[in-house]
Amino acid sequence: MDADVRVRAKRSMIMKIEYMLADPSGNKTILVLTPVPKEEHSTLAAALLARPDIDAEQVGYVTCVEGKPLRVDMMGGEFCGNASRAAAAYALSCDGKDQGVYGVSCSGCDEILPVKVNHTGGEDYEAFIEMPYPDDVSGILVDVGGGPARFFRVDLPGITHFVHFVETFEGLDKDVYWQALKDYVDGEDFPAYGLILCDTKTQTMIPAVYVSRTDTLYWENSCGSGSAAVAAALACTTRKRVAAYMKQPGGTIAIAASVDDDGNLQQIFMGGSVKLGPRQSLE
Repeated sequence: MDADVRVRAKRSMIMKIEYMLADPSGNKTILVLTPVPKEEHSTLAAALLARPDIDAEQVGYVTCVEGKPLRVDMMGGEFCGNASRAAAAYALSCDGKDQGVYGVSCSGCDEILPVKVNHTGGEDYEAFIEMPYPDDVSGILVDVGGGPARFFRVDLPGITHFVHFVETFEGLDKDVYWQALKDYVDGEDFPAYGLILCDTKTQTMIPAVYVSRTDTLYWENSCGSGSAAVAAALACTTRKRVAAYMKQPGGTIAIAASVDDDGNLQQIFMGGSVKLGPRQSLE
């Protein structure tokens, strides 16, 4: 670690950091509520995720300014639908209302995304977000274990997902698929990319996300953008409306996508439960 990084890390940890643990469908997220300079986001995120008393997969920095859309900056500048949902639930909790619709701006995406939130009681919320359209959905072949496997590359703003539909998860080695994908994308410059293994018969998926800036790989308990990528891949290939509940290691996410008569995507939604923890401080 060079001297500048050590100084920034020390300064970040001297600050009193207000944060909240959020659990959007199992994708546990630290929402940092204190303004932190962007150049310190990665360093502080690494420090927070390394703490033994904090159980989380990612960090998002939330900015609430009256009259402006809610803003979430992820730790590596990537896009995250689940963190956007969690931030909207936090905004509703601050407003003390039972329901509301919030426009959310998230890193990696130029659009303001509407999130509909309902307070279902106590710390529990439901939040559904209209996701950005992919820049492209294309079929590719990836060498997995010496043979070609069909993937769908879904280029969402701020993150690219590679979706592979499996016959069954029985006997499947997810690490073999990850290594194959890692070899395939070697040399490409992604802010973040993910592997989504999906069994449509059981409506089950296993997501992994790699974030370049923080050099972190997580086999996630759930993935919002990955769920949207599955919806987009299914809708584009079947040219039909898609609606399903995708079971994931840590929870379930509802997905829906519709297409026009030419097979072009019209809307993509995903959402589900969000649980908010208490507001905490770290000095």
